[in-house]
Amino acid sequence: MEAVNGNLDDMDGMRAAMEKADFPSVRGKFSYGNNHMPIQNFYLREVAEDDDGVWTTKIVSAVYENHQDSYAKDCKM
Repeated sequence: MEAVNGNLDDMDGMRAAMEKADFPSVRGKFSYGNNHMPIQNFYLREVAEDDDGVWTTKIVSAVYENHQDSYAKDCKM
């Protein structure tokens, strides 16, 4: 909404702003591919107890970095 100064009638501006993927996301930083699917990292995580005795997950390693779905090459968009 900030990108279009609150003008929700500016649909082209809204689409352009969303395609930039410049907003806080639960998936972390990412971008969109040519088929509008996210390009992102995938991580191997494990459940572990932290220093305070709270169970949480921690990253073990990156499984894929900047991974794009395998069908993007077939997309005509």
